Amino acid sequence: MNELPELSIGQRLLLATQGVTPLALKVPVILQLGPRRVAELAPHLPAERLRELILALPIDFLAQATVHLDPRLILDAYLSLPDSLHLDVARQLCEDRQFATAARYAECLSAQQVKVLIFGLNSPGNVVRIARHIVDLELIVQSLRSFSTGYLCKLTEAADEDDNVQLSARVLGGLPLPRQADICAHLAPATRERLLPLLLKANGELRDLLPEHLQVAPA
Repeated sequence: MNELPELSIGQRLLLATQGVTPLALKVPVILQLGPRRVAELAPHLPAERLRELILALPIDFLAQATVHLDPRLILDAYLSLPDSLHLDVARQLCEDRQFATAARYAECLSAQQVKVLIFGLNSPGNVVRIARHIVDLELIVQSLRSFSTGYLCKLTEAADEDDNVQLSARVLGGLPLPRQADICAHLAPATRERLLPLLLKANGELRDLLPEHLQVAPA
């Protein structure tokens, strides 16, 4: 079970006044506390009040706070937030190079929400850097199913540039074989050369679906 962080006396006093203090007065106090202390305070707030507060705080502040906060401790509030805010915070986390944090929060979302996140980030490189920290790869597979072959090729080539073609093989291996074959046919040759043996090792039936010039002999 995830344990709530202990609060200082000052934080407890602030928490006690949350229900009676106008939002316009709360925000300056919260900002003065700083991201780490706010992260400690957040799980103790009712979901509705926390949501209201999150929506009033600057994106860069929220991104810094998420680094210190387990999203499972504020799950109801987090899932009630608009997808646009999830995207804005994810963008800031990428800018801050906090890809592991972005992954932790992404894993709490549905496949459809992750799809929106991937599309909105509009950066195959950042998507790959987040994905390398994702534990539930099936979530990534489901979110990518409806993406075009062209975009999946961009993601695969970005993973190759990130020296992580194994991740692509694991993700693409969850797609139907015809999709895998289509992606392989459109990849840059150098990337395909590194990826294809991994996909064939996972499922040799892929070979029969490849264009003739890509059908390699069994090892």
